[in-house]
Amino acid sequence: ARAIAMRGNGAVVAAESLMHATVLTWYLEDAARIEWQLRAAGLADGGPVLSPKEAAARAVGTGRIYERMWEFLTAGDPEGALADLSQPRAQ
Repeated sequence: ARAIAMRGNGAVVAAESLMHATVLTWYLEDAARIEWQLRAAGLADGGPVLSPKEAAARAVGTGRIYERMWEFLTAGDPEGALADLSQPRAQ
């Protein structure tokens, strides 16, 4: 798994680059917010549940989703253009 949510401790995300980890963290937080709002509205139990196979089929990184979200998150940040954080760090 690329991310795990720990009860009472938040989440841990691992990815091949800072950009990927940041974007995955943003998506995880957004999904958690939506889940919380659905539960608060009493709507969380009535929706469809994806099987592990269906979930894996939907977990794609195509369409520049990481790059587009990174551009959104760093828009207007003067430091955003200083480094290419989309590549894994050299060891």
